[in-house]
Amino acid sequence: MIALTILAVSQVQAIEVVNTAGQLSSKVTNYSITDLTVKGTMDASDFYFIVEKLTRLSTLDLSQVEVVACQTGKMHYWTRDFSAGTLPTGALAGMELVSVKLPSSLTAIGEGAFTGCTKLTSITWPMTLLTIGDYAFAGCTALSSVVLPSSVTTIGEGSFMRCKGLTRLSVTSPSQLRKLGDAALLDCSSLVQVNLGTSVQEIGDRAFAGTGITRLNLNSSNQLSTVGKWAMVQTPVQEAQLPSSLTQMGDGVFLYDTSLTNVVLGNHVSHVNDYMFAGTGLNQELDLTGVTSLGDYVLYNVDGMSVVELPATVTWIGSYAMAGMTGMTSMVSNAVEVPALGENVWAGVDQPNIPLTVPQSSVNRYKQAEQWKEFKLAQTWLKGDVNGDGEVNIADVNALVDIILGNTVSSETMQRADVNEDGEVNIADINALLNLILESSLMSLRIDTSDLLHLDDVALQPGKECNVDIQLDHAEGYSALQCDITLPMGLTLVDVKAGKNWIVKCDEMDASTMRVALYSMDKLAFDNERVITITVRADAALAGEAEVQLTHVVLADDSNVGWHAANYSARVTNTTGIEDLTADADRVWVEGRVLCIETRHGGNALVTAVNGTARNIAMEQGVNRYELEPGFYVVTVNGRSYKIASR
Repeated sequence: MIALTILAVSQVQAIEVVNTAGQLSSKVTNYSITDLTVKGTMDASDFYFIVEKLTRLSTLDLSQVEVVACQTGKMHYWTRDFSAGTLPTGALAGMELVSVKLPSSLTAIGEGAFTGCTKLTSITWPMTLLTIGDYAFAGCTALSSVVLPSSVTTIGEGSFMRCKGLTRLSVTSPSQLRKLGDAALLDCSSLVQVNLGTSVQEIGDRAFAGTGITRLNLNSSNQLSTVGKWAMVQTPVQEAQLPSSLTQMGDGVFLYDTSLTNVVLGNHVSHVNDYMFAGTGLNQELDLTGVTSLGDYVLYNVDGMSVVELPATVTWIGSYAMAGMTGMTSMVSNAVEVPALGENVWAGVDQPNIPLTVPQSSVNRYKQAEQWKEFKLAQTWLKGDVNGDGEVNIADVNALVDIILGNTVSSETMQRADVNEDGEVNIADINALLNLILESSLMSLRIDTSDLLHLDDVALQPGKECNVDIQLDHAEGYSALQCDITLPMGLTLVDVKAGKNWIVKCDEMDASTMRVALYSMDKLAFDNERVITITVRADAALAGEAEVQLTHVVLADDSNVGWHAANYSARVTNTTGIEDLTADADRVWVEGRVLCIETRHGGNALVTAVNGTARNIAMEQGVNRYELEPGFYVVTVNGRSYKIASR
């Protein structure tokens, strides 16, 4: 008899009702039920009946319910008017519910609807849901995983705050989420995984504060523009990657996140707000590209960061912004105009022993600026520019040779000479410098000497090799040179040689061009016209008429000055006899201020100055000479152009 009674009691714990809005209190009279399924319609009064009377409910199925608008006679949460499609404010707050299936047509969950439901572990979300109201699930400590439908656009303030058991929150793809509200996940201490989707635009103040997140990667949230104040305070976050779409961050986003070692900030944040990284464990250089101002205490007590580099865009640095950065070893400012400063920007930093590197044109301004002048102002120069002329070329090799041979130079030149930055100046620096010269993609195109590097025209049958001498006119005083040798299709460079007293280094610039550098460790001057011999091989692809070009020519003298010579081109053909090659050959050169043209034909030559003025000059067979004013010219003879310089 006792067993039957228990069975009878257990059978009435789960019921199903078909309801008409406002009538649930008359449909359910047993207040001890634990499982309830409702179909039909419900309004706010029905929900407040549940929360007030059905205190033993653990399972609630509302999936087939439509929530309708109503006006209640009794005021609930300062209102009597409730909207359709919305779970009312505080609708089921504080209940001992374990499992809830929400209405399938629901569009919004009202403020505090499930606040304090400490046993809630399972929620079935409707695919129509747009908004989760403020504090809707605050204090639901048994929730461990929340996967929201893609339809959700807004997660309100404090929606899941203090959900201590929550480890994961994500939004189903393709996510429509636009906003994560203030303190939405505050003090969710077990939370380690968050996926907000690609559409989120705003993350509110303290949104992740007090969570267990160790890695924050928001790169996929490429529409995110705003992260609010104190968003990651008191978290164990170690790395943070923020998208390039981000334009605004509030104060103290990472304040005293001591585990934080690296942040990728993106490049559209113009102002780094107060306390942004204060007290963090940052130990890698922070990329501040695009930043115009740094707020107060931005890097306060960040003692693990050794290098701070400011972009050219920075105009303001706030008070105590870098105070306490005791691990700083180098400071770089790329701003030409000295950034204005707040108070005690570098308090506690050993400025006199920290080098400050600034644009060369701004050195004096930084030297005179308050606080900035306390640094050890470092000089800046182009790496490899040993002779200090603003270029890196073969003349710098000569300057290095001088130092290695024991010549006395200034301390600044010695600093520039340490090309490989190992603290010594020796042959290794020449190798490092040659690498820079041979690998650089652009060299000066100016011409400031009439001395000429040239070669004779070449005739070569397919399948054959020949040696071609590259010669230097007016060689006296030059001891090093560099140039680019460009061969036509069908001609291959086999070897490059120089005299026994010279060292030759080569590197391919592309498939057809070789850069050559030639120097002497004794700084010997070239004593004859032939300075380089190249060996070339022809194949069937060599055209009947082609050219070998010498370009980017730099000649270095004994004073370590680099002189830029004109380009030169020589004809190459696959003819079988030298007579065929030379029959139509012309030669153009300069002797001081005299233009020399050797031709086998009469006719006219066109001489064009760099200012665009041009004149025709008559030619006869043989060598023709013409006086020129000093300057640079292009001479066109029989359809070919030659660059020359008159001094």
